[in-house]
Amino acid sequence: MLVHFPIALLLTGVVMEFLSRKRPTLTIPAAGLLVTGVVFGWLSAAAGLLSFYTVPAHTKQAHVLMWWHLGFAVLTLLLFTWIAVKRWKARQVSARHLLLLASLCGAALLVVTGYLGGMIVYHGGAGIQPDLLSPEIRTGHHHGDSGQEATSGKQSGNDHERARGEGQHEH
Repeated sequence: MLVHFPIALLLTGVVMEFLSRKRPTLTIPAAGLLVTGVVFGWLSAAAGLLSFYTVPAHTKQAHVLMWWHLGFAVLTLLLFTWIAVKRWKARQVSARHLLLLASLCGAALLVVTGYLGGMIVYHGGAGIQPDLLSPEIRTGHHHGDSGQEATSGKQSGNDHERARGEGQHEH
């Protein structure tokens, strides 16, 4: 749940930065949202780092995505930290064009980072207690592309042995 706060705060802060061009009274709240979003972002980063080393078994694909997620998250957080510091120092005036462009880039990076995080959890099984998953998912079992095994209920022993544990990864 912690990760949703910086996403919401930072994206709302970016929107308010653009709105403050027409309504200057929004410059201070926009800067405040950005600063608060960055604070929650650093807290989320600490939680993410802890999760990286303590998460239960997950797929190899999720592990690869974790590295991409980590890279995008660091880049996004560093960019938004720079933006928030600049905006807080000049919170009385509307953002300059460079900061607006940086905010748009940060928002795009944030969306990609959030998407990767969702893929890691919802498709890679990271962060989900293994005993909550079906035995087939826990062992990395899947029915492949054809779907024939799912309808026939038959599976060769060789395929099942290959699927057992395949694609699982632990730290």
